Amino acid sequence: MRELPAALPTPSFVPPEGWWPPLLEDPTVRLIVIAAVVLLVFVLLMAWWSRWRQARQAARLHTQLRASYAVLQEQREEILRAATKILATSSTGRITGFTVLRQVEAVFSEGQPSSAGAVEHAKALAAGKGANAIINLQTQQTPAGKWVATGDAVVVRPLGGRG
Repeated sequence: MRELPAALPTPSFVPPEGWWPPLLEDPTVRLIVIAAVVLLVFVLLMAWWSRWRQARQAARLHTQLRASYAVLQEQREEILRAATKILATSSTGRITGFTVLRQVEAVFSEGQPSSAGAVEHAKALAAGKGANAIINLQTQQTPAGKWVATGDAVVVRPLGGRG
């Protein structure tokens, strides 16, 4: 049988002194390495700056959207408050239990997401014109999926009462 060596052999390759950085004594190589490092730092800074700008734009857009949402909520509440001033509505030219005193103006509400929303908006428009009821109220859905409400804004008085 063969005998195993007592120790592993040491590597015969020993790098020469000054092997790293390789060839940095050459001015052209040194210039290329410096340019590559500067380019890498520049690319990293530009990527960071781009992400920072995008984050700021997103934060600004978020703030604008929140403000817009608050304005829309306020408008919606104002429409609902105005719509409560309407005593009655009818899809015909008369309202049971009321006498029509005068016709104010036709109202037209368009582009609402629902039929009820279109009616509420029409009521708010009528109340804004001084009416307290709507007759001949009709709703339709447009081909685009939005709802339209039309009607005649009128001033009414309950039968037998003073208005």
